[in-house]
Amino acid sequence: MNIKTRKVVGQVFFLLIAFYLDGLMKWAFLNNMNHGGFNVLPQLMLMLIVMLTMRIDDRRHLIILGIVFGLLYDSYYYGIIGLYTVLLPLLMIGIDHFKFLLLKNNMGYDLSIYFLSLTFLQSGIYLLERLLQQTSTDVLDFITYTLGPTLLWNVVVFFIFYIPLANLSSWMVKYRRDSK
Repeated sequence: MNIKTRKVVGQVFFLLIAFYLDGLMKWAFLNNMNHGGFNVLPQLMLMLIVMLTMRIDDRRHLIILGIVFGLLYDSYYYGIIGLYTVLLPLLMIGIDHFKFLLLKNNMGYDLSIYFLSLTFLQSGIYLLERLLQQTSTDVLDFITYTLGPTLLWNVVVFFIFYIPLANLSSWMVKYRRDSK
């Protein structure tokens, strides 16, 4: 197996770990915090996807990752196939399309892209759920009780995990020709 194949397998493996940690964080930490109407949704997998999208140049590879992990996320966590399956590849293509505007990957750029991605994803899921009549929450309640706490929790988690995940995602996309 050549180095490029190993890196792609590593990307998928670490995305699967982040996928599992999303559910584990929700179950272990946030079940005790989601009282009083507040609903916090951890998005560690989205954080890793945003960091990989900022560093991967192959758009076809990004679309495949987005569809596969969107379908996996929908089938495992939501039960409604199509929410993440549609929104995750759109988000990845949007980041890939506009990443040329960013001069250098650093914490400020990654945080702003992650914040906008998280807002887009959660708002898109809310709109699709409203369209499919799966929720009766109005917009102000969604912003106050779901979007706000989700953004706050995920920005704090971003600051905690940024350096290890940034180094890991940078390492996973670099290919050295001289190594076997």
